[in-house]
Amino acid sequence: MVGFDCDGVLIDGHASIYIADKLGFGTKIREVYKDVIIGLRNFSQAVEGSLKLFIGLKERDISSILNSIPLMVGAEETIVKLKRGGLIVGAISSGASQYFVDILKHRLNLDFALGTGVKIEDGIFTGITPPIIGIKNKDRYFEKVAKEYGCNLSECIAVGDDFSNVSLFKKVGFSIAFNTGCLRRELQMLDLSIKDKLILRSKLSLAELRVRHSAHVVIDAKNLTTILPVLLKLK
Repeated sequence: MVGFDCDGVLIDGHASIYIADKLGFGTKIREVYKDVIIGLRNFSQAVEGSLKLFIGLKERDISSILNSIPLMVGAEETIVKLKRGGLIVGAISSGASQYFVDILKHRLNLDFALGTGVKIEDGIFTGITPPIIGIKNKDRYFEKVAKEYGCNLSECIAVGDDFSNVSLFKKVGFSIAFNTGCLRRELQMLDLSIKDKLILRSKLSLAELRVRHSAHVVIDAKNLTTILPVLLKLK
């Protein structure tokens, strides 16, 4: 069983930032991510803070944007080959909503998809609802899905790009840190003072280093098919 992160792994970039850019408030979302990196917010607050910016928006306006989010190069080919090999393949995200991962599940023909819950009333996003997946509980939610498929975590593989995957990397049988510089590239667009840029760069480097050290394998190429030779060696 293989669990993929969404942002920076199955898609090329961050879903919330992509949508916000399209709707004109991309800087606000990037500020939320910046705050969690430098320690002004914890991860759960960042997820809630970013998703709350979408409250009041119409579902029909969001869905078309979500369907246009670019997939990571090689994502479709990788999923097809893994499923042909008999593996259960899905997505678990701490930064994307359940609404989006359901769309991604359909686009990539995934077996499962889990994200943070959102409320929709009369076609309008009105709030957040459990589960709220964060740094400290991503492994527990993934374990629940694994049990539904009759798998132990020791038999599972996780592929992720950021700090939210560390707890999961420590529990699964094999882990791959993929494209760990994704968030760094997104936050480079912020207009910050030289001092703040240096602080952010330092914090990002430490976070990326921890992700990389927590994984069994590190892959920097932005092409998901590069994980296939690694996984084939596990058989």
